[in-house]
Amino acid sequence: MSRLSQMLLNEQAKRGLTDYKAAKEIGVLQQTYSSWKHGSVPRPNRYAAIAGWLHISIDMARELCEEAVASTGSTKLPRVAPVAEAGRVADRKEGKFKFDAASAGADGGSGSRIPSSRYTVSVDTKVMEPALLVGTKAWLDPSVWPKVGNEVMVHGKGGIAWLGRLESLSDGKAEISRYALGNRITIDDVQAVHAVVLSERVAGQELNS
Repeated sequence: MSRLSQMLLNEQAKRGLTDYKAAKEIGVLQQTYSSWKHGSVPRPNRYAAIAGWLHISIDMARELCEEAVASTGSTKLPRVAPVAEAGRVADRKEGKFKFDAASAGADGGSGSRIPSSRYTVSVDTKVMEPALLVGTKAWLDPSVWPKVGNEVMVHGKGGIAWLGRLESLSDGKAEISRYALGNRITIDDVQAVHAVVLSERVAGQELNS
């Protein structure tokens, strides 16, 4: 573990904060903060925010990040083993999913509704056809930073998430489009955006009309 990761963990524990609250204070997504704790290295435009939260100088924050890069050789999280399917379709017409709270000690902490390691969902909705067909199993990886044009799952409050193509992400808001619906929606108070890294057709699954 890098010194930066340890300092983030220590500050969070000292103040008794959840990942979500710590991320909100810093001004980043929970997904981003969690990735820093597990070895991902912040981008230079985040040095000032990290420095302020840790009560250190920006130069010190830069040094910690450069040290972390040198020790890991990569700014990405290591690959993790697949986990069980998470989330279920709550509204097929809108491509909305519902994620239940995880058990204590799993998926990023007690009661977390946002998976912190790779997971799958069954795409029993037509909103992303033809890219993701009904009956497809989609694999999502929180450690992969989503880019515009990626198929993604956007997690909001209350365990609700939307499947779509990422059009923009800034200031806690995400805009996604859905191929089959031909529309765009904006999601406020985004807590995480996870990229679809793999999809596979599952035999025998059909959507009932």
